[in-house]
Amino acid sequence: MFALQLMCSVLMAQEMSGIITKGGKPKKGLTVMLRESGLTTTTDKFGRFYFEEAKPGDVLQVQVSSRKAARIPVSEARRLKIYIASTNFVLNNGVLEQRLPYTATSTESPQSNIIESEQIVDSGLHRVSDVLRQYLTGVTVSQTFYGSSIRVRGINSVTADNEPLFVIDGAYMTGIDIDAVIPVEAVKRIELHKDGARWGVAGANGVIEITTFKS
Repeated sequence: MFALQLMCSVLMAQEMSGIITKGGKPKKGLTVMLRESGLTTTTDKFGRFYFEEAKPGDVLQVQVSSRKAARIPVSEARRLKIYIASTNFVLNNGVLEQRLPYTATSTESPQSNIIESEQIVDSGLHRVSDVLRQYLTGVTVSQTFYGSSIRVRGINSVTADNEPLFVIDGAYMTGIDIDAVIPVEAVKRIELHKDGARWGVAGANGVIEITTFKS
């Protein structure tokens, strides 16, 4: 009986994929998760996401901003198209298309390794350091006499004793007060790399890569 139940559970878990767009353009870098399973991914440059296994009864969540999310019960539909608008979203599961309301998530603090400008604007935060503190997993921020001190708990900085490398529009910077270097409204995208191997020794303590609207 146990073996039969296990087999049914495995058969019920199937892959799930989708495409997310806004204004006719793909949305890159959105956090997508299966809430019950705890699985998380982000959309690629084509707005696509993919899960190898998604079980009926789980809930697919697309974090549209820090304050709202699109939540979709997992059913037999495994190929989704999601159209993001300002006040609601449209879900097309290949059979039915329907307009649905967002779920408020103002009390939640979803974290990932990528932050987009839209999420920063929606957050209402006024400093880059505050954005890093709230949204990047493994980043700690402390205020000193000289400004904000950033640490990344990663491979070589388990005790948070080492500063990360900042890469701003391709320029390497260390030992900086990020709030004095760049205003939050200039930030287009932030990405955390806990393993900064591609930057060599300079990235040993992690890398925070920032792209501005000037680049």
